[in-house]
Amino acid sequence: MKKIALLLALTIKTFSANSDAIFFPIQYSVFCYSAELIYSFENAKKPKKTTNYWGGMGVVGSFYYLDIPVYGLELAVEKRHYFKPDKFKHFFVSAYLGTAYMTDFNQISNFGLIPGLKINYKAQITQIVILEPYLSLSLPITCDVKDRFVYVPFPALTIGARFGISNLKNKVKPKTMT
Repeated sequence: MKKIALLLALTIKTFSANSDAIFFPIQYSVFCYSAELIYSFENAKKPKKTTNYWGGMGVVGSFYYLDIPVYGLELAVEKRHYFKPDKFKHFFVSAYLGTAYMTDFNQISNFGLIPGLKINYKAQITQIVILEPYLSLSLPITCDVKDRFVYVPFPALTIGARFGISNLKNKVKPKTMT
């Protein structure tokens, strides 16, 4: 029950405009929400570290622009550090580099390159289904497709959640007693 309460608390309240690899293309917005559906491939080679490749789609909206939610497709690579060795779930920190295409299917059409840092919680719902609420600090570099205008990076603090399928390849060699 504590895990469910924590996950709900992290996913309900959002403090910023741009999110993870998907982003809100109107700069300097605050108080936004984000939700993503993803597929990820996580490769573990060390007891506390993994490399995660993921792609998906999501929605981002701002409480200042309630009538302009934007939708996007995203791809990213993420280096993760878990706090407990060989567990690859629960709390971890990560650095990522992602790219996304965002649109409102009307006026907004933007590409973005988004580097950032995150604090995450990985809840393993089933063997392959995960829920990952996160707190992210990113620097979205975006380009308007129609106007061909590149926006100057503006740091963004985001709370969001990713839900989807995760494929973990654990190549960590177990410790042997001698």
